[in-house]
Amino acid sequence: MLTVCGELVADLIVRDDGTLLPVPGGSPANTAFAAARLGLGVQFLGRFGDDLFGEAAWTRLREAGVDLTGSVSASERSTLAVATTDSEGHARYAFWTQGTADWQWTDAELAGAPAPATRAVHTASVASWTPPGAAAILGLLTRGRAAGMLVSYDPNVRPPLLGGESRAIISAMISQAGLVKVSDEDLAALHPGQPPLTTARQWLALGPSAVVVTAGADGATVLRPDHHPLSVAAPPVAVVDTIGAGDTFTAGLIAALLGHVGEATNAAARLRELDDAAWSQALASAATAAAITCSRAGCDPPTQDELAAELAQQG
Repeated sequence: MLTVCGELVADLIVRDDGTLLPVPGGSPANTAFAAARLGLGVQFLGRFGDDLFGEAAWTRLREAGVDLTGSVSASERSTLAVATTDSEGHARYAFWTQGTADWQWTDAELAGAPAPATRAVHTASVASWTPPGAAAILGLLTRGRAAGMLVSYDPNVRPPLLGGESRAIISAMISQAGLVKVSDEDLAALHPGQPPLTTARQWLALGPSAVVVTAGADGATVLRPDHHPLSVAAPPVAVVDTIGAGDTFTAGLIAALLGHVGEATNAAARLRELDDAAWSQALASAATAAAITCSRAGCDPPTQDELAAELAQQG
């Protein structure tokens, strides 16, 4: 089972006629949704806002087969994000976050997680580096790492929301992760003027077994201790928009890596043993899943069968 913890955001997508289309979103919730479509057993730990947006997010995840045991019905309102896309389909967001549900995690709310059956734990984005709840999420990752689970992290930064403590919290999250997935845009935002792979190597020194850098249409590169960088190309695709593409990549990568790790009792240790062939397959699978999502409007990730069919066509 994969346990995902973090925010669920109501995306208000600006349509061509200027009206807003509300759809459930949020990076961690999208990853849980995508992973369930890809056939993983998924538990999502979220704080669902006390409004129609929270109800819609709950319904979307439950209907996808995601286990919501451990989630919180919060008294606060949902976080909102207005999403616009440019001529190439790249999404940009403006957020309404003040006092919303996603950032209020307590140690008590996450005390029972991760469950013993969990093989991988993932967190991402704003909830992971926003106080006060980030400290409780860090405790979740720490417990997962101590239990030998595959701990995955994607900082998925939103520069306007980064607070004074955010960079230190991100570093602490990286130090507990076995797998870090990060976009080249995020690396540039956190360390302006420094080549993304240079920053990724610095992050690798903090303790992860692998740092995967995504670069949109230019593919993805994995950095590992004592290995040369390994890159895969992104499949060509007619982009409708990029909403949820990075989250789908993460879900596809975790699904593929868990397939290679097998039923090892210490998934984190097994991750360090994977060879170039396994990593090439995992990256290609993740990139293909993300490409399929880019070919559709909104976060509409592929099913396990759809991804398998596309990979078979690629040969």
